[in-house]
Amino acid sequence: MRTLIATMGFDERRVLPSLRLLPYDHLVLVAGRDTFRSSGFRQLRTLEPDLETIRVNPFDLAGCLDAIRQSIRAAASRGPVRISATGGTKILTMAGIFAAFEEGIEAWYCDPEPIRLPILRGVRLIEGFAPAEQMLIRLLRRRNRLDRLVSAVMARGIPRRSVLGAVRSLEKKGLITAELEAGRAFVSPTPRFELLRAHLQEPPGKA
Repeated sequence: MRTLIATMGFDERRVLPSLRLLPYDHLVLVAGRDTFRSSGFRQLRTLEPDLETIRVNPFDLAGCLDAIRQSIRAAASRGPVRISATGGTKILTMAGIFAAFEEGIEAWYCDPEPIRLPILRGVRLIEGFAPAEQMLIRLLRRRNRLDRLVSAVMARGIPRRSVLGAVRSLEKKGLITAELEAGRAFVSPTPRFELLRAHLQEPPGKA
């Protein structure tokens, strides 16, 4: 079963192009509370009485990302999934595109002609991180001493040189910060890291 996940604001005309141009068997609509109370949604419900709805706060990037990501994974067990990130707030649209990138599925923007966004199908975000980086991300949950974190990663079979290189790489990517305090080095996750935590902390083999 082919699933289309579409973001929506107040105007159903921002969603209709994707319904006409992107083939699907099941429609999932992601939107905020006010959208589901709008006349545009009622009109869309008339056209698609069996559509599935997911309510989010369209101004909460992390919440939108998590909801869309879960919807993708549930739908993927039933067949192909694609996203139309056309309607709704910029934050909701960004979450749709980001979730598609993380999960390696097609993402489209229809306004009015369909444009396929440059996302590599089947390639997930975590694959862009080296093994040492992935292990650091799985272990770092809060501010921690660098030497303790390095030892914990080395205990899992990763050389010290690779671990230190991963620390520098994650810092350059804006996922962690490093600082000295009383002669000791500490590392901390950044807000960007917190946003990606659920995806990047999956056990090896499930990515």
